[in-house]
Amino acid sequence: MLRNLDRRIQIGIGVVVVIALYFGYQMFGTATIAITSEPQGAVVRIDGRQRGLTPISRLELDSGNHRIEVLHTHYLSHVEGIRLSRGDHLRRHIKFGLGEGTFEFLSNPRGAWVEVDGERVQGRTPVKVTTSSGPHVIRMGREERYIVEQAHTIKAGQNLEVNFNLNIDPHGTLTVAVAPRNAKVEFIGEKTKYEPKMRIRIGEYALRVSRSGYVPQEFRYKVRYGDNLHSVRLERQYADLRVNVKPQGSEILVMYEDDGRTYRKDYTGTLRIPTGRVEVRVRASGHRTEHKRIRMGGQGATVRFNLTKMQVRTGDVIKDPLEVGGHAPEMVIVPNGSFIMGDAAGTFSEKPARKVTITQPFAMSKFEVSVGDYVKFSHATGRDMDDRIATESPDVALNYVSFKDADAYTTWLTEQTGQKYRMPSEAEWEYAARAGSSSDYFFGDDPMELCKYANIADLSARKSYRDWEVLHCDDGLIRPGPGGTYAPNPFGLYDLYGNVSEWVLDCGLASYQGAPTDGSPTEQGSGCPSHGIRGGSWDSTPAEAKSAYRNTASNENDDRGVRLVREL
Repeated sequence: MLRNLDRRIQIGIGVVVVIALYFGYQMFGTATIAITSEPQGAVVRIDGRQRGLTPISRLELDSGNHRIEVLHTHYLSHVEGIRLSRGDHLRRHIKFGLGEGTFEFLSNPRGAWVEVDGERVQGRTPVKVTTSSGPHVIRMGREERYIVEQAHTIKAGQNLEVNFNLNIDPHGTLTVAVAPRNAKVEFIGEKTKYEPKMRIRIGEYALRVSRSGYVPQEFRYKVRYGDNLHSVRLERQYADLRVNVKPQGSEILVMYEDDGRTYRKDYTGTLRIPTGRVEVRVRASGHRTEHKRIRMGGQGATVRFNLTKMQVRTGDVIKDPLEVGGHAPEMVIVPNGSFIMGDAAGTFSEKPARKVTITQPFAMSKFEVSVGDYVKFSHATGRDMDDRIATESPDVALNYVSFKDADAYTTWLTEQTGQKYRMPSEAEWEYAARAGSSSDYFFGDDPMELCKYANIADLSARKSYRDWEVLHCDDGLIRPGPGGTYAPNPFGLYDLYGNVSEWVLDCGLASYQGAPTDGSPTEQGSGCPSHGIRGGSWDSTPAEAKSAYRNTASNENDDRGVRLVREL
């Protein structure tokens, strides 16, 4: 019995030993682990002990709990805890992510700019920049100091100080004095932009000085320490201009600028002129005037014209439709021709009398522009108008209108009709007023005939203005009246004398000295301090209504209005 008991005890002890050995084997036996990473070459530590660099294909470990650390120079570290059992074969693949580090940039001297991987950093040294961990190319520089470039690697979480010594880069000032003054100076083969008295690194540079119409100069110049001054004078470039025109015998005018002045020359054959911008204008009787603008280079240029014959009939009436509805004022076709403009026996402003040739027909408004015509323009555009205009009857001749307002009205007509409307030049006005005559008025020299053709100061006006010099006839009108009240001139135009004076394009110049003879205005534009007004008005004397009489004004009044020209 005791023997059986001993055997049972031995069996029990054996079972316990087996169980203990099993659990001990499981706890203290071996397992394996494999570790790879992106990028490779990471340090692997297990339980604080370095075990190699990735990739590790098989590493035996005791079963149980372990701490794994996978570390790379400038990536975020990977740390984890694992539990292994005997016979386990564990695999780990670590894909590192970039971290952030902080550069502290310093320089001697302070105030340098900094670039990290080609990107300029805000601010100047000393300055801190937080960026991704890893290798970076650092460039640092300052005015008149050599640029320094270095590569630095920053680890995740690291605060790295980068301090550069910037050595002096010797500079001097450079000024290129040029004639003409607005010539362009530029560096050849460099991005540097030239400015007078600029600071530039000492050394030799290729420079170019140029201006349109001049022979350019290229040269090399050595900049030395201190102030450097170099003078360049460009020579004017000339070339041959050739003009071929049909029909033969056309008048050819060439215009160009030189040294700030505008020159006009009649073309009679090959013309040698300065290069640059050139305008050629060609005209022939009964043909449309044409002009071309070119930029002529050193090789010269040939300009060709084939003028179009105008197919129009004198006296025909044109009435262009407006986009807003209705029509533009009636326009009468006036023939081309020549006349003597001015009066050799007249006042200083009417001299010198000279022959002017209008080479092509044009259309002129049959009547002066009416209040109704202008009110339509004002309502369509929203342009302000003098309150007194709205109080007038729509068929009365427009007054209280400035040159600028009249110019805006003609621009609107051009936009509305697609045809070129404008005010007449002074020559066109006088040509139309004379209608082929050479006398004081188109009907002769007797002022008493004016009552048939013009609303001027007469006996009706004296009833209100007793001191006025008046014409001794009575038309019953004092102030401006409607168009067509009086007889027309031979061109079919009404109220060229009296009613309201009419603005012309020309600036208010003292005389005709140097004025063109082709019918164009002496000067054009709203920048003139005053403009011409022609024809006299309801308050004018007979002398002020003569075809040759000239006057100027700078603002609106109740005796100033508008007559139109439409180009054909």
